[in-house]
Amino acid sequence: MVSKGVKAGGAVFDSSVEPRPGRGAGAMGVVLTSDRQLRVVRTTRPRGLRLAGEIDLANVDLVRRVLASAARDGGDIRVDVSKLVFIDVAGLRVFVDQAGTLSRRGGRLILVGASRQMSRVLALCGWDVVPGLSLVERIAPAPRRPRL
Repeated sequence: MVSKGVKAGGAVFDSSVEPRPGRGAGAMGVVLTSDRQLRVVRTTRPRGLRLAGEIDLANVDLVRRVLASAARDGGDIRVDVSKLVFIDVAGLRVFVDQAGTLSRRGGRLILVGASRQMSRVLALCGWDVVPGLSLVERIAPAPRRPRL
């Protein structure tokens, strides 16, 4: 189900966490939502999400829904945050909460490419030691299958 909403400034955004029809997939991923502030892509190799732009109070509920949807399959979730230019404490809290939920199910939330500022704020809040939350610099590329 795709629903539309309007956020501050009048920008229209897609609040769905399901892939949008007609948006390409493949190894690059499926665009779940995209507006002037945030682009969310579901990736398949590795399985997870790629976030680009800004996360703040205006879209933190969307990020919460996207993470919860990705967590339904269980296991680890890799979230590439290397293209985030801004994230407020509310956005970081969503990551921490989801990491706790995944930890109770035996999984982890792996933040890939966190900026020094993001890592520092997580450490200052004591959230860098939350069970289920891991920070890594980058994801190793998935091995390619040989062509036959």
